[in-house]
Amino acid sequence: MREFQILVRGCFDAERLVVSYDESLRMPRTPSDEDCIEACWRQKTQEMEQRRAVLYDSPLYRLADWEVRLDGRLYLTLGLTSYKEYVASREASFAQGRGRRELSNPLAVCSVIETADGQLLLDRRRGVDVYEGRYHVIGGFCESERDRDNAGRPDLFGAIRREIGEETGLRRDDIARQLCLGLVYDLVTPHPELCFLTCLHIPLAEVRQRQPADREVERLLSLPARAESLRSFLFTHHGQISATGEPALLFYGGWRFGEAWYAETLWRLT
Repeated sequence: MREFQILVRGCFDAERLVVSYDESLRMPRTPSDEDCIEACWRQKTQEMEQRRAVLYDSPLYRLADWEVRLDGRLYLTLGLTSYKEYVASREASFAQGRGRRELSNPLAVCSVIETADGQLLLDRRRGVDVYEGRYHVIGGFCESERDRDNAGRPDLFGAIRREIGEETGLRRDDIARQLCLGLVYDLVTPHPELCFLTCLHIPLAEVRQRQPADREVERLLSLPARAESLRSFLFTHHGQISATGEPALLFYGGWRFGEAWYAETLWRLT
């Protein structure tokens, strides 16, 4: 069973990812919803404290709408939410009877990273409240107060570069090319996620010399960027990869190895 839904698949550079922002596009909330959100947050905070991990609330971009138009661009409409809202809205008791567009829907980003010598970077999630212990590619949520361009507009390519820098220590000048390969929806912990590809012009050995800004990633793992290696990894660890990490790797495989590889691998994962 798939834990994700593919909303958009394509190849979008920064010029082909068009974002508009309206802070008023928030999750609908009633007074009883407010009580539920606060109760869920208290409970989750206590759970994380018992695991000696910290949970932070922060304002996040909310995906309100998306569309691929005839001009070949992906148009995203963003509103505002918070991690606290997300913690509540992903609970089955809260989400029951609500359409997907009525949930928090914070937009996350993740990226497959390919080194100059043909290795893909992975990590095992730790100290997080979802998917702990699973394989994942580098990523995180888009923060509305940090991920903006010089004009104050949402900067989603900037968001994934920030996450990459924080978790790996890689710098902007280490990146040779960056593309958005699609948009997926996590069905288990409901939220949308943009999947990127980041190609480096430095090898794996040099990547390992970088110092990350935080300690979210205990140790970077690597996987040869070869068709059979990637397919074997997906089949062997299906169910042990995060719900958005798996489609990100599938998108990369389709981009790198072609449509036949993508179609067969996706079919065999069902």
